[in-house]
Amino acid sequence: MENDSISSSSSSESKLPLIVGIVGFALGAAGLVLGLKAKSAAEAATNTALAAQQDTAKVSAELQSKAAATELAAIGTEINAIKAGIAENNKLTQDAITALQTAVKKPAVATGGTKATVTAGAGEYIVAKGDTLGGIAKKVGLSLKVIQELNPGVNANKMQIGQKLKTK
Repeated sequence: MENDSISSSSSSESKLPLIVGIVGFALGAAGLVLGLKAKSAAEAATNTALAAQQDTAKVSAELQSKAAATELAAIGTEINAIKAGIAENNKLTQDAITALQTAVKKPAVATGGTKATVTAGAGEYIVAKGDTLGGIAKKVGLSLKVIQELNPGVNANKMQIGQKLKTK
């Protein structure tokens, strides 16, 4: 209890893990929402495809009683093509959902054209297209002065996409 005072720098440093945790939670929640929306869209597409298949079966049954055998064969071929298209659409939808779920689970990354992908570690930020030093400071919950002090060699006017900046 001898040292009850808290300096402003240790106060802001102690808030950084909380801010990072809140941001991580928000990103996770956003990813969950995107995944649920994608799953819902896939289920709706599947239900629509099933309804179309049922309608196709009804029409096929009605045609069998009214059409000639050659016409039925041609219609059967068209129906099989439609079924194949529906199956392919379902596969593409499922692949898109899987890709979204995988993307949601990955950490944030930035790419620099043909350069390799750079991943931010603890206490780092990767410059993305359109970032400014002040905007980055806001994103990570620090003042512009603190970001500049942590990155003394960084020229705010010459930052590159994919460049790593220290945030603690």
